[in-house]
Amino acid sequence: MNLLITTLGTSWQIVPELLGITNPLQYDFFRGSDEAKGFRKENNIQPVDQCWIVTTEGQQDLQKLTNWAERWKLKLKIFVCKGVNTFLDRSELLKMRSLIYRAVFNGREKADKLYLSLSGGRKTMSADMQEAGNLFGCDLMMHVVDKHGLPPEIKEDNLLGEDYGKYSAYFTPLVVSEKIQPSLVVATDAERLDVKVYPLTIAEEDVISYEEDKSLALEIAERKKRSSQLYANFYTQITRNKNSDSSIFRELYFLHPDILRKLKNYIIGNDCERDEKIIKSFPKAELHSHLGGVLLPEEIIQVAEEEKDYIADESNLYSVTFKNTIQKILSFKDDVKSFYKEIYGDYLNKGNYFKIGIDAYQRLGDFQGSKLLQTKKTIAKAADIYAKKLARENVRYVEIRFSPYNYTRLGLSVHQVADTIMDSLDLYKEKFLYKFICIIGREASIEQINKTVATINELYETNERFRKSFVAVDLAGNENVKRPERLRESFMPLLKNCIHVTIHAGETDTVESIWEAVYHLNADRIGHGLNLLEKPELLRHFADKRIGIEMCPSSNDQIVGFSDKINSYPLKKYMDAGLKVCLNTDDCGISLTNLTNEFLKARELCQNLTLWDCVSLIRNSLTVAFCDSSEKTKLMHDFEDDLLKILNKEFGL
Repeated sequence: MNLLITTLGTSWQIVPELLGITNPLQYDFFRGSDEAKGFRKENNIQPVDQCWIVTTEGQQDLQKLTNWAERWKLKLKIFVCKGVNTFLDRSELLKMRSLIYRAVFNGREKADKLYLSLSGGRKTMSADMQEAGNLFGCDLMMHVVDKHGLPPEIKEDNLLGEDYGKYSAYFTPLVVSEKIQPSLVVATDAERLDVKVYPLTIAEEDVISYEEDKSLALEIAERKKRSSQLYANFYTQITRNKNSDSSIFRELYFLHPDILRKLKNYIIGNDCERDEKIIKSFPKAELHSHLGGVLLPEEIIQVAEEEKDYIADESNLYSVTFKNTIQKILSFKDDVKSFYKEIYGDYLNKGNYFKIGIDAYQRLGDFQGSKLLQTKKTIAKAADIYAKKLARENVRYVEIRFSPYNYTRLGLSVHQVADTIMDSLDLYKEKFLYKFICIIGREASIEQINKTVATINELYETNERFRKSFVAVDLAGNENVKRPERLRESFMPLLKNCIHVTIHAGETDTVESIWEAVYHLNADRIGHGLNLLEKPELLRHFADKRIGIEMCPSSNDQIVGFSDKINSYPLKKYMDAGLKVCLNTDDCGISLTNLTNEFLKARELCQNLTLWDCVSLIRNSLTVAFCDSSEKTKLMHDFEDDLLKILNKEFGL
């Protein structure tokens, strides 16, 4: 059933005018109006089956209206609000308002298409009709007005004759609003407004004297009052409070309360297939990912094949070490399973790939990284493979860590290395935004570290293309080799250029390594930070300063070991403390993982991780990202738009 609802003022003519818009085949009052035809087409208006009219007592023309409706075979139901005539007191206003609300509420439940008119009756009645549409929803609110004012010779009786069409040019239909979704005021988180509590009794006769008790108007007024308080509380929460809810995308609060409730109660990991599908569809950001560790064994072979024709060429100048590496890799071309065993050995048993330590973990990357990425072809291929992985995982923003100076052993310059990587990644610029973090290795001598810092600064200052994508430096490697305290002087040229700093700290060393990273090297983010709970005052500093923590569940478990102790992984405790923690892959090839899997792995390590938590972690990653504010704002809006669509589709009512 399609339904039109209107109020009625001093003249009954508004009803023929409205039905001339909705039902032109029955009553083409606007037969000569191109505006009316265009209006119907533009708004996809369908003929109505019924028209409900809400009016006051004392309306003199109801008989004329019912006679006209009978002649043109139009079904009318006229609800006369008993005891309401002059609107001289608040009681009459509330009764009429409540009846209008009741009609629209019930009409919304019964109708396939619901159209509301704002043209009839006193201004208060039109305002109440508009408010009812906003509260309960409708497919269209419309207004029909006299364009020039009717000629004096027109009488109401003309509307009953066959010559009504000649007056069509005097009217203009206007759309006030398109389809409106129900307001949360009538469907709050605590209790949904039930139409059964506020029924509309429809009698057999066309004109129904209705005794309205004002209850619906009073209930709506109370809910509006509570909603204004909710808005104030919500605004205070998201702008002042530092708990985990302040890390959620704010537009998610526009979701239906039932959906929010589902997200907060939906613990991932109970239906891994569904959870993986949902999380994979989410837009994501990756802040801690090493280019030198992104390749799986079969992908290492693909990269090595880029140089297979040159290995046999005795005239090339490649080093023996590089040749031997390529030849060794290609020997597994037809037996990838053996290559997995060559690299991982007993770690192929998941139970053994646990708590192996940082040195053993790093050795698993011996066939990639700087041993393989020494030519334009191998670098370009590795970057392309990684870009495809990011696109498959719906990663929209990534900060890639690499050491361009370590890829120059066969003669490439750092500029050529950077340009080669950018050439490959630029092919995917419609898929994701990328930035670079340059790695400084702890294992190098102070002299080498100083040289690396100078190289980074030179690349930053002379390569404009690289400068647009370069956002930070990373101190990486075994923490026990060099503590941050020893490197402050070496980092000073970078700090003077106001370059962001992220430090691997608190992964295998004590919490003092984290303290030194923050207070000696001014770290904006920390990689891993697994033992921050040991120093509560430092944890509070992280919360106050919004210092990001890049956690990598798979590599954390593989290197340090958490899965043997339920809830020993500190992720949830960090979130509860308001820390800006995010999930990352570290070395997705070495760890045999991807970003979607890291969310499932996090749930395995700390339990009770909800989809609401997952979305919060995604927002955290954007909050602490090193891109500029305009890029971050756009990413936030894009992520919000996509998440709203995904969550509405997956959990919509």
